[in-house]
Amino acid sequence: MHRHSLGRTLGALLTAALLAALQTAPNANAQTSPSPTPYPSHAIRIIVPFAPAGATDVVARQVAQKMSERLGQPVLVENKPGGATVIANDLVAKASADGYTLLFGAAPLALNTALGMKLPYDVHSDFAPISLVASIPVMLVVNPATPYRTLQDVEAAARSTAGGLSYATAGVGSSPHLIGELWRARSGAPLVHIGYKGAAPAMQDTIGGTVPVMIDAYIPTGAQVTAGKLRGLAIAAERRSPVLPDLPTTAEQGRPELVASGYYGLLAPARTPQAIIDKLHAAVVAAVNGTEVREKLISQGYEVHASTPAEYAAYLRREIERWTPIVKAAGIKPQ
Repeated sequence: MHRHSLGRTLGALLTAALLAALQTAPNANAQTSPSPTPYPSHAIRIIVPFAPAGATDVVARQVAQKMSERLGQPVLVENKPGGATVIANDLVAKASADGYTLLFGAAPLALNTALGMKLPYDVHSDFAPISLVASIPVMLVVNPATPYRTLQDVEAAARSTAGGLSYATAGVGSSPHLIGELWRARSGAPLVHIGYKGAAPAMQDTIGGTVPVMIDAYIPTGAQVTAGKLRGLAIAAERRSPVLPDLPTTAEQGRPELVASGYYGLLAPARTPQAIIDKLHAAVVAAVNGTEVREKLISQGYEVHASTPAEYAAYLRREIERWTPIVKAAGIKPQ
């Protein structure tokens, strides 16, 4: 073979070998690069902003158990009470947006903003709502030794009592307090708020007769109505509760504006990938719509929800817009 022919042949072989190497290189890289880890690959934490065994914690644990079964990983409830829920909320707002730290938000998530509190997070921009899960209605009750059996009875007594009539709640700025202020404003009756540090002491004083009227959530007050230690006046809801079907609504007594509830929903940190939000949403909706969880929650007095992320975000926005003017008109200051 001539030298030039041999050179051309070797050159052709080298070129072919180089092209083959370039074509196979991407495939080799694809084989050696690790595939993305499927979500979830380890335990998920749901942060509850209240102590164990409360109304929020009860719902969170029932939902977490069913979410765990669907997701194939432990879903653990971690209680972080304190700071009017700000401690827990801020922890999640600042957590990694990877779907492993979630918030079981409660009513103060919106109410704290309505109250004008200086918060280390923004409700709208620092959280990614997943789903509204459940709510618990507010009730208006009285000591059974009083003659009051309707809202109008209380309003009339307040007008005829020097200094007005007192009502107890679990604290300043709570949903029951805001309902009380709205009731006072719309009725014109001199209703005087007494804010306790928690539902238990407020209930104790109402049962004991120190305060004639109390506004609180169905849990824990509903059990005292059933036991006869308190008398129910109204449930602050659009329809009657299946667990207290004989208790009329505020709307039935001419006060349709007096509607409020404690509500609970699942949120992630903002910027959590949409694929993770979608997977969590499917899991929580399946948990809430499952017969076991739904029937148990309803029997305990909860109203069950399964919203879209957008619906939950809109609900939080409406709550802030609804209560902000009430707070300002009443001059309520966060404590």
